[in-house]
Amino acid sequence: MQKELIKSRFKKSLKTYNENAVVQKIMAKNLVKFLGKNLYKNIVELGCGTGFLTEEIVKNKDYFNYYAIDIVGDCGGYISKISEDINFICNDIERVKISEFCPDLVVSNAALQWSDDLFGFVDGVMGQISENGVFGFTIFGEENFKELDKIIDKKMEYFSLNFIKNKLKKYGKLTLKEEKIKLKFNTPKEVLYHIKNTGVNGVSRVSWTKKDLENFEKKYNEICGENITLTYHPIYVILEKK
Repeated sequence: MQKELIKSRFKKSLKTYNENAVVQKIMAKNLVKFLGKNLYKNIVELGCGTGFLTEEIVKNKDYFNYYAIDIVGDCGGYISKISEDINFICNDIERVKISEFCPDLVVSNAALQWSDDLFGFVDGVMGQISENGVFGFTIFGEENFKELDKIIDKKMEYFSLNFIKNKLKKYGKLTLKEEKIKLKFNTPKEVLYHIKNTGVNGVSRVSWTKKDLENFEKKYNEICGENITLTYHPIYVILEKK
């Protein structure tokens, strides 16, 4: 992954993210519901962003120490508004030695798809959490942004629920859930603005010409007709270390 590009795109979208990232907000709420118990010693959040998941955990879980990590330093201001007791760390989540925090809960919402090696990263986290610790995270499944498949190269690898299950079943207890969420728009151009305003176009440097935009709108209309949608495919993963 081009981490500096991803960092730049998300930094630019911070002011518009909370208003536009409606699916990520739903995912944060659902993940907290699926986590189970409510008392933890040390929580580490990977890729906290503006704090959708942070806020849900603060409202619904009890803990002694909370560490929120994000590659975009400006996210620290958003996190401090949620709680001044949270320790914000600006760093690439793949470079942090989380074992130093002795976490019994590691969480992440809509962030791990930006890792260079998703399953290798999960393996590393599971090796660093405390005995009987929990790793709860959300990612996106194979039907994510499916409307774009025949129009542009999404440059993002998505996996099926069964593939994820087979990759992760070697760990203690595994709980998986999935859902499909369709957002509706008036025009294909609104879809592009939505993607831009949530920063999820962070893997491409391509600049669009007027002709490119016209072609995109034409093809999107051919695929969707009058019902302009964008599909999200959230997958919820709860790993319990035994």
